[in-house]
Amino acid sequence: MFKNQLKIAWRSLKKNPLQTGINILSLTVGTICCLIIISYVNAQFGYDTHHNDVASVYRIRTKIKSISNNSINADVATSSPPIAFALKEDFPEVVDACRVVYFGSGEEALIRNPKNNQSYYESKGYVADSTFFKFFNYTAAEGNLATALEKPNSIVLSKKLASKLFKNENQIINKTLVIGAGENQFNATVTGVFNEPTNPTHLNPNYILCMNSPGIGEYTNNISNFATQNFAYSYIKLGANASKTSLEKKLPKFLLDRGGIDLADMGFDKKLLLQSVTDIHLHSKGIDKQIEEVSNIEYLYALLFLAFIVQLVACVNFINLSTARASKRAKEIGVRKAIGAQKSSLVQQFLSESILIAFLAVFISIPIVLLLLPVANVLTGGNIEPEHILNLKILLLLGSMGFLTGLIAGVYPALVLSSFKPSKVLKGATELQSSNGLLRRGLVVFQFVVSIVLTVSVIIVSQQLKFAKQKDLGFNKDNLLAIRLGTQELQQNYSAIQSQLQGVPGVNSVTGSNNYPSRSIMGDMAMRLPSQDDNNLTSVFYNGITPNYLETIGTKIIKGRKLRETDSTGILVNMATLNAFNIDIENALSATIVSSYGSETENYEIVGVTENFHFEDFKQAISPMLMYSETEPDWIVAKLETNNLKSVLSGLEANWKKVNPYAPFEYVFVDKETEKLYAEEQKLSKISIAFTILAILISCLGLFGLVSYVAEQKKKEIGIRKVLGASVKSVVQLLTKDFLKLVLVAFVIASPIAYYFMQNWLQDFTYKIEIKWWVFLLAGGFAMLITIVTVGFQSIKSAIANPVKSLRTE
Repeated sequence: MFKNQLKIAWRSLKKNPLQTGINILSLTVGTICCLIIISYVNAQFGYDTHHNDVASVYRIRTKIKSISNNSINADVATSSPPIAFALKEDFPEVVDACRVVYFGSGEEALIRNPKNNQSYYESKGYVADSTFFKFFNYTAAEGNLATALEKPNSIVLSKKLASKLFKNENQIINKTLVIGAGENQFNATVTGVFNEPTNPTHLNPNYILCMNSPGIGEYTNNISNFATQNFAYSYIKLGANASKTSLEKKLPKFLLDRGGIDLADMGFDKKLLLQSVTDIHLHSKGIDKQIEEVSNIEYLYALLFLAFIVQLVACVNFINLSTARASKRAKEIGVRKAIGAQKSSLVQQFLSESILIAFLAVFISIPIVLLLLPVANVLTGGNIEPEHILNLKILLLLGSMGFLTGLIAGVYPALVLSSFKPSKVLKGATELQSSNGLLRRGLVVFQFVVSIVLTVSVIIVSQQLKFAKQKDLGFNKDNLLAIRLGTQELQQNYSAIQSQLQGVPGVNSVTGSNNYPSRSIMGDMAMRLPSQDDNNLTSVFYNGITPNYLETIGTKIIKGRKLRETDSTGILVNMATLNAFNIDIENALSATIVSSYGSETENYEIVGVTENFHFEDFKQAISPMLMYSETEPDWIVAKLETNNLKSVLSGLEANWKKVNPYAPFEYVFVDKETEKLYAEEQKLSKISIAFTILAILISCLGLFGLVSYVAEQKKKEIGIRKVLGASVKSVVQLLTKDFLKLVLVAFVIASPIAYYFMQNWLQDFTYKIEIKWWVFLLAGGFAMLITIVTVGFQSIKSAIANPVKSLRTE
C-alpha cells in the first residue's frame, strides 16, 4: 500500500512541475539553512568531550572585587599559580592537578634550530606541568607524551611546528632548540611530538614547554601568593565519588587559610569557582582571559531558533502552494471518495506527497551544503568539515527533520483536501471555508513578520557596524605598521633598530611601544589617590611608550607635555583615568596617583593628559590607562607612506637584517588588527543578511502561492469583469490590495518585536547608535515593494488571460 501511495504521489508531483519545483526549492532552501546551523551547533557542543575522565576535570576560575566600593571587579578563567596543587594537598577528593601558562596568541616566542640557524616567532606556546597529557588527550606522533614534560627544559612540539623547524628530518626526539635570545635564551630538548587535535578543544597549543624551565616556568613555580598573579589556567581532577558542589563549599575557608593575609594586604575579596571543562566553550559568558575564543550558548540557541523559523516559513510556503492547487485536485478527490476512498487514506496519500517532497529537499540539500561549507564557515566563524555532516548522528537527525517537515507542511493541506464533499466538488463547487482562507492569510502575515523583523535587524546591525568603523578611535590606524621585538636582545637594541628603520624611504616616523594601537592591553595595577587608603583602589591599565609614540599614531595630548626618556615617575594618563579619580583637568598636572601592592607603594606624577583611545572592543567602555617612558619596548610602530608600499616593506626588511640578521622580520598592519575590535559584529551582520535573504526568498514563493490560489479562485470573476470592460489595471488592483493589507498588518506586528530585540542587543554596547523610526519604515516599504513585484507578476498574468478560457465551462 505504501509503495502504491508513493507511486501516486510521484505521478501527482510530475503532473504539476511548476508547483512541485517551487515547493522543493522552498523546502531545500530551508533545509540547507537548518543543516548548516545544526552541523555548526553540533560541532560547538562537541568541545573537549574526547578527553579521558573529562566529567571529573574542572578549571579553577576567579572572581575578584574590592572590599569597600567594588571598583575592581574581575571574573577570569585563571587563578593564582599555587592554588591548584594546594587543593591537591589539602583535599583528598582532588586526585591530580595541572597548570597551563599562556599569555595569548600575540605573545610569540623566538625559537631557533641551532643546526641551520633558522629562527621563527611562534605563537600559542604553553608552559605546562608534567601532568598535562594525563588531563588532556593528544595522540603522539613521536615520543612518549605521558612522560614528555617530566624533565626540566623539555619541549613538546605540534607535528606542524616540528615539520617547520626540522624540515624533512625523520627523528627529532632529543634534538635541541634555542628558546629566546640574548641573556634570557636557553636550550630546550624535544621530548615529544603530538598530532594536531581532530576533536574541538579549548586547548590548541603549537608547542608546550615544561614548567621546570627558565623564564616564565621558573617564575610561576616561585610564586607563593594566593591573592595576586591570577594568570595560571589551573585544572584539577576529582576522584570517582567526589562532588564539585561539596568541594566548592570548602573553597572560601581554604582560600582564607592559605591566603587570608595576602588578601587583606591587597584590600579585595576573592572567590574561587569550579567550571567543568566541557562547559568552557559554551558557558563562559562574562568570564575574561579565555585561553581560546569561546562561543555563547545563547548565540547557538538564537541560531537554532532562526533556522527553525526559516524552516517554518518554508513549511508555510508549502501549505499555501498546496491549497492553491486545491481546485485543480477537487474533482480527483471527489471521484476517489465517490468510489469508496476513506478520508484517512486520502490524508495518507497527501501526506506521502509532502513527505516525499521534504525528503527530496533533504537529498538535494546535502551536496549543496557540502559545496557551500567554505561560505558557511565564513558566515559562522566556525570550522565545519564534511565529516560533521556525513555522520550517522546528523544523517539520522536530517532524516527525522525531513519526516517532521513533511508532516508539518502536509497535515493541514491533507486535512483540507480530504474534507471536500464529492457531491459538491463534482458539480464544480470548490470554494474552501472562510476560516481556511483566514488561516492562510495569517500564515502569510507570519512570513512577512519574520521578513520585516530580519530586515530591521540587518539594517540596525549594519548601522552599528558602520558606526564602529567610522567612530573616532582616538588614533589614526591608517598606514601604521607594527613590528615585533620578540626577544630581550632586540628590545635592548631598540635605539639602533629605530635609527636604521627611520632612514628607509617612505617611512615618516618610527616609534616604540609595549602594545601597538588597538592591541588589547593585559597589564593593569591597583591605584589610588594619596589621600585614599587601600580600600579605595581603582584598576588602571598601563603601557610603556617612547617619546614620539603619540605623535606617530595621531593621538592628541590635550593637557601638559609628552613623555621624556628621563621620566622615571612621570606618566601620561587618558581622560578616563581623570574621570575614575574625579580629577579636574585643570588640576591634573599637579596631581599624583599611587600604585599599591601590599605594603609597597609608588607615587606617579601626571605630566600630561591624552584624549581617550580604544584598546578594547566596542562593548567595553574605555578604561583608565597610564603611559610611562619605555626605553626597551616590545613593538616598533612605523608610520608609512602609501605610494609604494611593497618597496617600503622591502626596504624595512633589508635594513632590519642589517642589525638583526638572525631575527625574523614579522609585522602586522594596525588597520587590519583594528578590525578585530568589531569582528563579532561583522560576523553577525553576515549571518543576518544571509538569513534575511533566505526568509524573503521563501516568503516571495509563499506569496506567489497564495496569489496563485486567489487567482485560481477568482478566475471566473476576472473573466466576467473583463467581458464587462474591466481594465488590466483594475484587475491587478483587485488581486493586489488584499495582500498589501496583509503586509501592513505584518508591519504593525513586526515593528515592536524588532525594536524590542534590537534594543536589547544594543544594550551590550557602550558606544552604540540610536534606533531611528525610519528604519522600520524602510523595512516595511521594502516588504511592500516585494509584495507588489511578486503579486503584480501573477496579477498581470491573470489580468491579461483570455476570459473565454475561464468562462467556457459556464
